Amino acid sequence: MSEIPRLTAEQIFHGNEHFYIHLSTDYTEYSARLHMHEFVELSYVIAGAAIHEIGGETYRVSRGDLIAISRNTPHTFRPLPSSETFVSYDMMFTESFFEQGFCLGKDFGEMCAALFCQPCDGFPDVHFSAVGVIGELFHRIYAEFCEKKKGYLDLIRAYTAEIVIGLFRRLEIEDEGRLSGRLRAAVNDTVAYLSENYRSHITLEELAGRIYFSKDYLNRIFREVMGMPVGAYLQRLRLEEAKRLLRQTDFTVLDIAIASGFGDVKSLYTVFKRELHMTPGEYRGE
Repeated sequence: MSEIPRLTAEQIFHGNEHFYIHLSTDYTEYSARLHMHEFVELSYVIAGAAIHEIGGETYRVSRGDLIAISRNTPHTFRPLPSSETFVSYDMMFTESFFEQGFCLGKDFGEMCAALFCQPCDGFPDVHFSAVGVIGELFHRIYAEFCEKKKGYLDLIRAYTAEIVIGLFRRLEIEDEGRLSGRLRAAVNDTVAYLSENYRSHITLEELAGRIYFSKDYLNRIFREVMGMPVGAYLQRLRLEEAKRLLRQTDFTVLDIAIASGFGDVKSLYTVFKRELHMTPGEYRGE
């Protein structure tokens, strides 16, 4: 099986816009071909019908349907034979798009998290049928993007924010269980990311940005699911690795501090004294 291509922000976005929209008929390279991308995509069907294949699932989409596709999720639209050619608006953006020249409250970050968080089993995407009222916003966004008149990106941000808020409200009304499941999935994704990267420097801003959370909201929902804030969980991972290295290797304390993610001896000593009431040397039995 051939490797599934992954589209990067550098390939799609121009300059610092962090936004792009096109008609599916204008960008046919990945038509009916599985692919994924490192940014969010919103697709709105304006004509015809297709089978959407995503995350190992398939379902039919047609005029008026809207699909929110998370990052790094293999998907494609396979047009169905019809008298009407399948056409969709494909709108792509990163979380940075809303940080440039536009003020949105923390509630908006929570809505983005629910809609665009990394997929988990059973929740590969969010899709709605018969959302034609949103179609006019896509028309406006596409026109603004093509014409690029002064202030076009600010208008696009406003229209896109209206779409996100409308989708979240509909999801909240129609499927509260799916909504809570996606939020839990976002926390699980953060846990997996920390488990893989705790040896590196990690900031709360970085973690929140990955799943469209505000920092405060990430800490709150993480605490609800995991029983502790993000920082405490990260520290526990590093402490366990430092203890393992002290038991199983003859590395110096400085090497262990760096290898376990603490970065320096002082930080390592501080955590050992606070959590274990002993120094790393005492733990090792020296």
